Amino acid sequence: MEIKKRRIKEIEEMKQEIIKAAVRLFLAEGYPNVSMRKIAREIDYSATTIYNYFANKEEILIHLLKYAYAKFLNSLVDASKADETVGALERLKAALHAYITFGLQNPDYYQLIFIENLHHLQVAGSKDNDRFKGFLLLTDAVTEAMEEGVLKKDNPALVSQSLWASLHGITSLLIKFPGFDWCKEEELVSFHVEAMISGMK
Repeated sequence: MEIKKRRIKEIEEMKQEIIKAAVRLFLAEGYPNVSMRKIAREIDYSATTIYNYFANKEEILIHLLKYAYAKFLNSLVDASKADETVGALERLKAALHAYITFGLQNPDYYQLIFIENLHHLQVAGSKDNDRFKGFLLLTDAVTEAMEEGVLKKDNPALVSQSLWASLHGITSLLIKFPGFDWCKEEELVSFHVEAMISGMK
Protein backbone atom coordinates (compact mmCIF):
# COMPACT_ATOMS: atom_id res chain seq x y z
CA MET A 1 0.00 0.00 0.00
CA GLU A 2 2.85 2.41 0.89
CA ILE A 3 4.55 1.68 -2.43
CA LYS A 4 1.31 2.50 -4.28
CA LYS A 5 0.92 5.79 -2.38
CA ARG A 6 4.53 6.72 -3.09
CA ARG A 7 4.05 5.95 -6.78
CA ILE A 8 0.90 8.13 -6.94
CA LYS A 9 2.81 10.96 -5.27
CA GLU A 10 5.71 10.59 -7.73
CA ILE A 11 3.31 10.73 -10.68
CA GLU A 12 1.67 13.92 -9.35
CA GLU A 13 5.05 15.53 -8.72
CA MET A 14 6.16 14.68 -12.26
CA LYS A 15 2.93 16.11 -13.69
CA GLN A 16 3.48 19.35 -11.76
CA GLU A 17 7.04 19.58 -13.08
CA ILE A 18 5.78 19.18 -16.65
CA ILE A 19 3.02 21.75 -16.09
CA LYS A 20 5.45 24.30 -14.64
CA ALA A 21 7.71 23.87 -17.65
CA ALA A 22 4.72 24.29 -19.97
CA VAL A 23 3.68 27.49 -18.17
CA ARG A 24 7.14 29.01 -18.69
CA LEU A 25 7.16 28.10 -22.37
CA PHE A 26 3.56 29.16 -23.08
CA LEU A 27 4.36 32.61 -21.67
CA ALA A 28 7.77 32.93 -23.35
CA GLU A 29 6.93 31.56 -26.80
CA GLY A 30 3.13 31.46 -27.05
CA TYR A 31 0.98 28.34 -26.86
CA PRO A 32 0.92 27.63 -30.64
CA ASN A 33 4.74 27.62 -30.79
CA VAL A 34 5.26 25.11 -27.99
CA SER A 35 5.51 21.39 -28.69
CA MET A 36 5.66 18.36 -26.43
CA ARG A 37 9.31 17.99 -27.48
CA LYS A 38 10.09 21.54 -26.31
CA ILE A 39 8.39 20.92 -22.97
CA ALA A 40 10.40 17.72 -22.55
CA ARG A 41 13.66 19.54 -23.33
CA GLU A 42 12.80 22.22 -20.75
CA ILE A 43 12.99 19.61 -17.97
CA ASP A 44 15.69 17.40 -19.56
CA TYR A 45 13.40 14.50 -20.35
CA SER A 46 12.61 12.74 -23.58
CA ALA A 47 9.33 13.50 -25.35
CA THR A 48 8.47 9.82 -24.94
CA THR A 49 8.66 10.18 -21.16
CA ILE A 50 6.15 13.02 -20.88
CA TYR A 51 3.72 11.14 -23.13
CA ASN A 52 3.50 8.68 -20.22
CA TYR A 53 1.84 11.48 -18.22
CA PHE A 54 -0.06 13.54 -20.80
CA ALA A 55 -1.52 12.50 -24.14
CA ASN A 56 -0.79 15.83 -25.82
CA LYS A 57 -0.20 19.55 -25.34
CA GLU A 58 -3.91 20.30 -24.94
CA GLU A 59 -4.19 17.89 -22.03
CA ILE A 60 -1.34 19.72 -20.30
CA LEU A 61 -3.17 23.01 -20.92
CA ILE A 62 -6.41 21.64 -19.44
CA HIS A 63 -4.61 20.45 -16.31
CA LEU A 64 -2.75 23.71 -15.75
CA LEU A 65 -5.87 25.84 -16.30
CA LYS A 66 -7.92 23.71 -13.90
CA TYR A 67 -5.16 24.04 -11.31
CA ALA A 68 -4.83 27.81 -11.82
CA TYR A 69 -8.61 28.38 -11.78
CA ALA A 70 -8.99 26.38 -8.56
CA LYS A 71 -6.11 28.25 -6.91
CA PHE A 72 -7.71 31.56 -7.94
CA LEU A 73 -11.19 30.63 -6.70
CA ASN A 74 -9.89 29.22 -3.40
CA SER A 75 -8.00 32.44 -2.68
CA LEU A 76 -11.22 34.47 -3.10
CA VAL A 77 -13.32 32.04 -1.07
CA ASP A 78 -10.77 31.87 1.76
CA ALA A 79 -10.50 35.66 1.96
CA SER A 80 -14.22 36.37 1.83
CA LYS A 81 -15.04 33.72 4.43
CA ALA A 82 -12.06 34.29 6.74
CA ASP A 83 -14.18 36.27 9.19
CA GLU A 84 -17.91 35.66 8.89
CA THR A 85 -18.62 38.01 11.81
CA VAL A 86 -17.95 41.07 9.63
CA GLY A 87 -20.50 42.65 7.30
CA ALA A 88 -20.92 42.25 3.56
CA LEU A 89 -18.81 45.31 2.73
CA GLU A 90 -15.75 43.99 4.58
CA ARG A 91 -16.17 40.58 2.96
CA LEU A 92 -16.33 42.27 -0.44
CA LYS A 93 -13.17 44.26 0.30
CA ALA A 94 -11.43 41.05 1.37
CA ALA A 95 -12.34 39.42 -1.95
CA LEU A 96 -11.06 42.44 -3.91
CA HIS A 97 -7.76 42.37 -2.03
CA ALA A 98 -7.52 38.60 -2.58
CA TYR A 99 -7.94 39.01 -6.36
CA ILE A 100 -4.99 41.40 -6.58
CA THR A 101 -2.90 39.34 -4.15
CA PHE A 102 -3.48 36.19 -6.20
CA GLY A 103 -2.16 37.94 -9.31
CA LEU A 104 0.91 39.36 -7.57
CA GLN A 105 1.78 36.08 -5.86
CA ASN A 106 1.08 33.94 -8.96
CA PRO A 107 2.02 36.21 -11.89
CA ASP A 108 2.60 33.37 -14.36
CA TYR A 109 -0.78 31.76 -13.72
CA TYR A 110 -2.49 35.16 -13.68
CA GLN A 111 -1.06 36.01 -17.09
CA LEU A 112 -2.14 32.69 -18.56
CA ILE A 113 -5.73 32.85 -17.32
CA PHE A 114 -6.46 36.58 -17.55
CA ILE A 115 -3.98 38.16 -19.98
CA GLU A 116 -3.09 35.42 -22.47
CA ASN A 117 -6.61 33.97 -21.96
CA LEU A 118 -5.69 30.45 -23.04
CA HIS A 119 -9.19 29.37 -22.02
CA HIS A 120 -10.39 29.88 -25.60
CA LEU A 121 -7.91 27.16 -26.69
CA GLN A 122 -9.27 24.70 -24.14
CA VAL A 123 -11.56 22.85 -26.51
CA ALA A 124 -12.22 19.97 -24.11
CA GLY A 125 -12.84 22.18 -21.09
CA SER A 126 -16.17 22.98 -19.47
CA LYS A 127 -17.53 26.54 -19.41
CA ASP A 128 -18.48 25.93 -15.78
CA ASN A 129 -14.96 26.56 -14.52
CA ASP A 130 -13.53 28.04 -11.33
CA ARG A 131 -12.48 31.25 -13.07
CA PHE A 132 -16.13 32.03 -13.84
CA LYS A 133 -17.14 30.91 -10.33
CA GLY A 134 -14.73 33.55 -9.03
CA PHE A 135 -16.68 36.20 -10.92
CA LEU A 136 -19.95 34.81 -9.54
CA LEU A 137 -18.51 35.05 -6.03
CA LEU A 138 -17.73 38.72 -6.69
CA THR A 139 -21.27 39.30 -7.98
CA ASP A 140 -22.76 37.60 -4.91
CA ALA A 141 -20.63 39.76 -2.59
CA VAL A 142 -21.75 42.92 -4.41
CA THR A 143 -25.41 41.82 -4.21
CA GLU A 144 -25.12 41.16 -0.46
CA ALA A 145 -23.54 44.59 0.11
CA MET A 146 -26.40 46.22 -1.80
CA GLU A 147 -28.99 44.29 0.18
CA GLU A 148 -27.33 45.41 3.43
CA GLY A 149 -27.50 49.01 2.21
CA VAL A 150 -23.73 49.63 2.32
CA LEU A 151 -23.51 49.94 -1.49
CA LYS A 152 -26.02 51.93 -3.50
CA LYS A 153 -28.62 49.84 -5.31
CA ASP A 154 -27.64 49.19 -8.91
CA ASN A 155 -27.30 46.34 -11.39
CA PRO A 156 -25.04 43.83 -9.53
CA ALA A 157 -23.67 42.43 -12.80
CA LEU A 158 -22.77 45.92 -14.06
CA VAL A 159 -21.07 46.85 -10.78
CA SER A 160 -19.21 43.52 -10.61
CA GLN A 161 -17.94 43.84 -14.18
CA SER A 162 -16.74 47.36 -13.44
CA LEU A 163 -14.93 46.15 -10.32
CA TRP A 164 -13.37 43.26 -12.23
CA ALA A 165 -12.14 45.62 -14.97
CA SER A 166 -10.56 47.86 -12.35
CA LEU A 167 -9.01 44.93 -10.46
CA HIS A 168 -7.57 43.52 -13.66
CA GLY A 169 -6.14 46.92 -14.56
CA ILE A 170 -4.09 47.42 -11.41
CA THR A 171 -3.06 43.75 -11.19
CA SER A 172 -1.88 43.64 -14.81
CA LEU A 173 0.04 46.91 -14.48
CA LEU A 174 1.84 45.78 -11.33
CA ILE A 175 2.78 42.48 -13.00
CA LYS A 176 3.78 43.85 -16.41
CA PHE A 177 5.60 47.01 -15.26
CA PRO A 178 7.60 46.03 -12.16
CA GLY A 179 10.27 48.62 -12.96
CA PHE A 180 7.89 51.58 -12.72
CA ASP A 181 8.28 53.86 -9.70
CA TRP A 182 5.17 52.57 -7.94
CA CYS A 183 4.19 53.78 -4.49
CA LYS A 184 4.43 51.18 -1.73
CA GLU A 185 2.55 48.18 -3.11
CA GLU A 186 0.43 47.53 -0.04
CA GLU A 187 -0.58 51.19 0.24
CA LEU A 188 -1.37 51.41 -3.47
CA VAL A 189 -3.56 48.29 -3.41
CA SER A 190 -5.44 49.44 -0.29
CA PHE A 191 -5.98 52.91 -1.74
CA HIS A 192 -7.25 51.40 -4.99
CA VAL A 193 -9.73 49.07 -3.25
CA GLU A 194 -11.03 51.89 -1.04
CA ALA A 195 -11.40 54.18 -4.09
CA MET A 196 -13.42 51.53 -5.96
CA ILE A 197 -15.73 51.00 -3.00
CA SER A 198 -16.13 54.74 -2.29
CA GLY A 199 -17.36 55.33 -5.82
CA MET A 200 -20.14 52.80 -5.32
CA LYS A 201 -21.44 53.82 -1.89
